Amino acid sequence: MHVFCVDDDDFHRGKIQEVVSQSCELKGISDCTIIGCCDGDDFLKKVDGITPKFITLDINMPNKDGLSTLVRYKKLNPSVPIYMASSENESVVKRLHTKKRDDIDPAKKEQLLSKVVDRVKNGVHEPDKLNSVLEAVANLGMDPIAVAKSYGANGFIIKPFDRDQTAEILARLL
Repeated sequence: MHVFCVDDDDFHRGKIQEVVSQSCELKGISDCTIIGCCDGDDFLKKVDGITPKFITLDINMPNKDGLSTLVRYKKLNPSVPIYMASSENESVVKRLHTKKRDDIDPAKKEQLLSKVVDRVKNGVHEPDKLNSVLEAVANLGMDPIAVAKSYGANGFIIKPFDRDQTAEILARLL
């Protein structure tokens, strides 16, 4: 069984690896391999050829953010559970990443976001255009948690991860 923890923060990445390892031991799972990745690009390289049991994915990371990584990976493997993670609770994430944009029609927002998502899903990078789903969501004044859920995220976890949160996720997945 493979579990991926994608987070640019060494502490948080190490913490989830530790908690998942302990949870697997408590459940008697001996074939648990936990793989840490420092960003979305690192994850997409390491996951090639592996079907994880589940993935934790930080929302805000350098290089390839969590939302961009989510939409890219879900195109490749839509059935793997992915839990978005942040050190802030959902309401704070929404407030920090959502600008009020009443000047753009909601249907137009969805259309513009869809263009960025299509580029990201297909691995296309266009100079002078938005190539980050998180950046597009922020610029369009959209809720990043709602967008993550609409593109296949299975849940949201607040960092630092603890044994109870991880045990709850593992209970659903194992």
